[in-house]
Amino acid sequence: MSPSAVLRPASVLLAVCLSTAAVLAQTAAAEPAAIVELQATAQTEVSPDLAVMTLAVERSGSDAAALTAQVSQALQAALQRARAVGAVQAASGGFSTQPQWKTVDGKPQRDGWMVRATLLLKSRDVDALGRLAAQLAQQGLLIESSAFEVSAGLREREGTALIQTAIARFQGKAAIAARALGEAHATLRTLQIGAVQESAPPPRPLMLRAAGALQAEPAPAVPLASAPVTLQLTVQGSVQLTP
Repeated sequence: MSPSAVLRPASVLLAVCLSTAAVLAQTAAAEPAAIVELQATAQTEVSPDLAVMTLAVERSGSDAAALTAQVSQALQAALQRARAVGAVQAASGGFSTQPQWKTVDGKPQRDGWMVRATLLLKSRDVDALGRLAAQLAQQGLLIESSAFEVSAGLREREGTALIQTAIARFQGKAAIAARALGEAHATLRTLQIGAVQESAPPPRPLMLRAAGALQAEPAPAVPLASAPVTLQLTVQGSVQLTP
């Protein structure tokens, strides 16, 4: 018997052992690690720093073109007056023309037109905005609503702090999960940072219009007061737990 014939079974056995070891190694590597999905939320309460008011100009009559001209003129005058107040941002809003109806012999019949335009005012100076709104109401504008907003600058500053707090809480939850499952380390795999969400009261309807008899008198400022709002941010992601 040749030496090669004697060695062949040993070579085959060695190859089988090596192949088996490779398969076992691949199987071990393919086994999923302990992956945990987590999320954490941070929130804070802030005082809105931007007052917002909506005013409107309305005219009713039979001539839609004439009414449109009157509303446009009144809106332009209001914009000019508002923009003269340095602390106030002013912009035009919606502009609409709607038919008005009456019933004649049980049938609807057009009875003229209503033309309407809105004016949006924003300011960090609450007193200045209140005085301006009262003056515009004396000129015949309707004060529809008031509200408060969180300015972009304040939202960005608070958002940065919320991200730091939420991530710290996420890391704390990851460490707790690792200990609870008997692992030593938690390695971050994915992380998503949500947008800042705001919980605020709806705009407060006012519906104020100065009476004609009072227009000669100084207009008292419209009272404005803000309520705290809650800003909230959530992060979510996954971590891999290892010994």
